[in-house]
Amino acid sequence: MEIATVGTDGDDRAIEFLVRPEGFVEEGRFAISREHDQGWEAARLTIDPGSGSVPLAAVEWAVEFAREYL
Repeated sequence: MEIATVGTDGDDRAIEFLVRPEGFVEEGRFAISREHDQGWEAARLTIDPGSGSVPLAAVEWAVEFAREYL
């Protein structure tokens, strides 16, 4: 599985992820974000409706990544 960060907002309150599971042509996109004055506990996951499904392992990896950088 290939996972990449493809964007953050200017205040580092959102990180967008691109995932391509091994053997699949389609890419999945999702983002983890939080409000500026909120802590990690208020973070939200948003999945691009055109992505179909996103592997749970990718989300798990992204959560750990976001905890460090949000």
